[in-house]
Amino acid sequence: MDFFRMGIGEILVIMMLALILFGPGKLPEIAAGIGRAVREFRNATRELTSEFEQAFREVQTSTAEVTTSVLLVQQETRAALSEVATTTQQAAQAVVADQAPAPATAPAAASVPPPSPVLSTATNFTAANGRREPTKEDPLADLVDLDDLLNDTPSSSSATESHWER
Repeated sequence: MDFFRMGIGEILVIMMLALILFGPGKLPEIAAGIGRAVREFRNATRELTSEFEQAFREVQTSTAEVTTSVLLVQQETRAALSEVATTTQQAAQAVVADQAPAPATAPAAASVPPPSPVLSTATNFTAANGRREPTKEDPLADLVDLDDLLNDTPSSSSATESHWER
């Protein structure tokens, strides 16, 4: 039997020395003290072991939660990446389709009316309907009609009167 790597003979020698040094009266007290110390050491070891195991379980739980969160984020990222890839492919296909030469067909009818003819003068432009159009030199030229209405001095009284009579 090996106790702390000592055989039975070595243990007996140590016990004889203790008996001689401390005497038969003190030996039971010393043995009880050693027993208490061993018991307290075991209890402390158990407490430390249980605290360590509890902390280890908490770390494992936290690791599992983080792993789950990472997997969810990874799935969401992959889904978003797939959506972006699909959208990009559709946009690329649309661009390729737009760049393809158009088939020869009859010209389409004009859906936008042609611009109204503008009469040019030295200082401003006047549209066919009699209103002034803004230019770089006079950007507020179209507000002259509004100014005329407010001042009761219409520049084209017949157009203004017919507008108010309606």
